[in-house]
Formats: sequence, C-alpha cells, structure tokens
Amino acid sequence: MKTTRHSNTSRSTREKKEHSKQHCEQSLRACEAAAACIKAAGDDLAASWTALCREISTSVSSTELLRKRAWCNVLELRLKEQAQALEQARLRVDGLWDEMMLAARARELFNRYLKKDAAESLPGNDNLALLARTASVIAAAHRRTASAKK
Repeated sequence: MKTTRHSNTSRSTREKKEHSKQHCEQSLRACEAAAACIKAAGDDLAASWTALCREISTSVSSTELLRKRAWCNVLELRLKEQAQALEQARLRVDGLWDEMMLAARARELFNRYLKKDAAESLPGNDNLALLARTASVIAAAHRRTASAKK
C-alpha cells in the first residue's frame, strides 16, 4: 500500500521550485527593466546636453541657459537614481544566484549520501537526519548573511 507522504513531499518540493523560479524570473525582469531605464535616462541626458550646447552657441538669454542647465541637473539626478535601482536589482539577482548554488550543492551532497547509503544499505541510519539538519542550518546562515548585506 502506498503512502501519501512521498507525493506530499514531491508536491512541496515542486511548489518550492516553482516559487523559486518565479522569484528568479521577477528579479531578472526587474534588473533588465532597471537597465532599460538607465539607458533611457542616459539618452535623455545626452539629448539635453546637446540642446544646451546648441543654445550656448546661438546666444540665447541667460535665463534660458540656466533653465536648460537646471533640467540637465534634474536628468543627472534621475540617472543616478536609476543606477542605484539597477545596483539593488543586481544585488538581489546575486543573492538568488548564491541561494541557487547553495541549493544545488545541498542536492548534490544529498544525492551522494543516498548513493552511499544505498550501497551500504544500513537500516535506521541516523546520518540522513544529521545531513538534513546541517543543510538547513547552512541555508539559514546564508539567508541571514544575505539579509544582513541588504
């Protein structure tokens, strides 16, 4: 007779993978969107500087020059804000990458253990519980250090 424990475990694992994949995709999209915003802000700033240079060469009033220069300053601030947003998005992607690598190492370690355990075929082996606790402690420590960086 089959138990539902295995199906619940695999369902839970599948749901975690789907959530992790969605979170990764959202972070990558946010990083790409921030990069696109930086490009647009840079293009706006370059166009504004070009317009200011044109205005200087055509001898317009000082009020108009000050207005154009102030607008360039505003665009420079926007560009800096976008750069900060991109850096934050990049740090989130880096954090996710670290988590994915940690999970992959834990899976590899667990699979090696299962192969070794199957070869030895010792019933009631307590090493599996120890391995699971160790992996969860490592993951928790990683999450704490990642949240401390933010």
